[in-house]
Amino acid sequence: MEKDKIEKLFKLVKIGKMEVKNRIVMPPMCTRLAFPDGSVSQRLIDYYEERARGGVGLIIVEYSYIDDKDSKSHPNQLGIYHDKLIAGLNELAEAVQLHGAKVILQINHAGRQTSISVMGNQPVAPSSMPCYKKEEIARELTLEEIEEIVKSYAEAAERVKEAGFNGVEIHGAHGYLIDQFLSPYTNHRPDKYGQDRMMFALEIISQVRKKVGKDFPVGFRISGDEYIDGGLTLTQTKKIAQRIEVAGIDYIHVSGGIGETVDWLIQPMYYPQGCLAHLAGGIKQDVNIPVIAVGSITDPLMAEKVLRENKADLIAMGRALIADPQLPRKAAKGKIGEICRCIRCNEGCLKRSKENKTLRCTVNPAAGREDKMRILPAGKSKKILVIGSGPAGLEVSRIAALRGHQVVLWEKEEEIGGNLRIASRMRFKAELKNLIEYFSFQIKKLGIKVELCKEATAEMVEEIKPDVVIIAIGARLLIPKIPGISKPSVMTVIEVLTGRRKVGKNIIVAGGGSVGCEIALFLAQQDKKVTIIEMSEEAMVDLDLSSKIALKRLLSDNNVEILTSVKVEQITDDGVVVINKEWNLYSIKADTIVLALGFEPNRKLIKSLQYKIPQLYSIGDCVKPGKIMQAMEQASFLARQI
Repeated sequence: MEKDKIEKLFKLVKIGKMEVKNRIVMPPMCTRLAFPDGSVSQRLIDYYEERARGGVGLIIVEYSYIDDKDSKSHPNQLGIYHDKLIAGLNELAEAVQLHGAKVILQINHAGRQTSISVMGNQPVAPSSMPCYKKEEIARELTLEEIEEIVKSYAEAAERVKEAGFNGVEIHGAHGYLIDQFLSPYTNHRPDKYGQDRMMFALEIISQVRKKVGKDFPVGFRISGDEYIDGGLTLTQTKKIAQRIEVAGIDYIHVSGGIGETVDWLIQPMYYPQGCLAHLAGGIKQDVNIPVIAVGSITDPLMAEKVLRENKADLIAMGRALIADPQLPRKAAKGKIGEICRCIRCNEGCLKRSKENKTLRCTVNPAAGREDKMRILPAGKSKKILVIGSGPAGLEVSRIAALRGHQVVLWEKEEEIGGNLRIASRMRFKAELKNLIEYFSFQIKKLGIKVELCKEATAEMVEEIKPDVVIIAIGARLLIPKIPGISKPSVMTVIEVLTGRRKVGKNIIVAGGGSVGCEIALFLAQQDKKVTIIEMSEEAMVDLDLSSKIALKRLLSDNNVEILTSVKVEQITDDGVVVINKEWNLYSIKADTIVLALGFEPNRKLIKSLQYKIPQLYSIGDCVKPGKIMQAMEQASFLARQI
């Protein structure tokens, strides 16, 4: 493909009789922005309208539960179970259509992937089995109940049409009820629904089509591979795809994974981009209706490549559109460098969803709060000095400049980016470079004056007399008082990643959080023998579920040993002495000890400037060490208030 040339992505495409202006799709993703009864909120409308305004061709609104008995998966999930919901859904559909996008609503039944705490009833499934990640057992559906659920799907689809949507998508993927019937992993029924595992899906398609008519687009989402022993594989789903095409489906939306394999459902940055495109490609070979590909496609150039390779007809770019709603417009104009790319950290989307919180985004703090966080001109332009160019410093500079302030940015290193730049040296975190490149573009575009190799002192700050000073100098690595900590064999993660220190062959990483586990993987991939020591009972507790599963698998594949409930007591000439939870002391040999024991705030400059500057603020890790999302959010709110 000719470099940086995008053509096919912006060609019109037809789904049934519906014309879509381009081939970029926003797939259904849980936001928890609906009201507790499943009705549409203004925040939900604002969220989807912002993406429609950005130029996307098709939005598939998040999965909506079809009855008020046992189909709901999460609190604050969107509903389609009653006629009273139609009015709000119509407001949502029209807000999207106003900007030239087509909009489809996905309908769903959770099956065993819910809890009694959500609906008040015992979860149901094709066969009695444990609910995903919960100490509950789903009961087996009766034939009468199956018939009632099929009817609920059809009635829900009819409401979708009445609400003014352009189509409906049946959710047959990700381990929810239809997928549970399709999969040999979850369907062990001896009756007709087990003998032909497609019968339930086919009955739903038939009844939905009767309700909405032959010209109303009906799609079907499927997990091309469930990535679990005994589950669906691509060979099986290709046959399913052929049968649902014959049944009257207008397009197939190909994803992957189920609840137990959420790392394939919502892939973290540890997995390559476009890692599910082959599944769409496999199904496209065997059907004649449009196929939508999904799976960590955050780059318009990659989206174009998938289309040109004939693996799909449309490209779903979910988290990418959360990160930058204007992605389609920017890509259409060839302004790829202006796109704020998703870094696939899963902190604001997946992790918050699992915590029953509303959707956020690390690189776009306005996601889910579009109206509240509009960027408005400042009442008076001020001279603002920002010290530190990590994510907090860069974001506060960008927004302050957009509001009309005069911004000067000081950075003590030779490049901007702070620890983002250092972390991006790990191959599996290289996407962090995209965020730095985005900020670099914004700095030039907005005329922000950057002074590198400039370490601030109180005297230097006072000399230039700024109206506002914002300190975003990050945190220092925590170096505990352990006997032997000053030995030559001991080094920090930053020293390793910057190449200032060379590691040996046998390595102990002290600290089993995300930083420690990532540096362990980085070293293990260089054929080092690595052992992680973590004093808590569990490693990687600071990661979202998808990232944790993926990183744990990669560490295992690279023979990294993880010792939990173990504490380093002393560092010796040939390794470490540790103590376990039974209070037993023992030695572990190593020629290098890498410290990844956390960070502590760097507050020295803050203290030196107190009471000397009229408006002095501190944000990010120099206040409290945390994730990129917390730093960006603090910066985003502060810049809107000055």
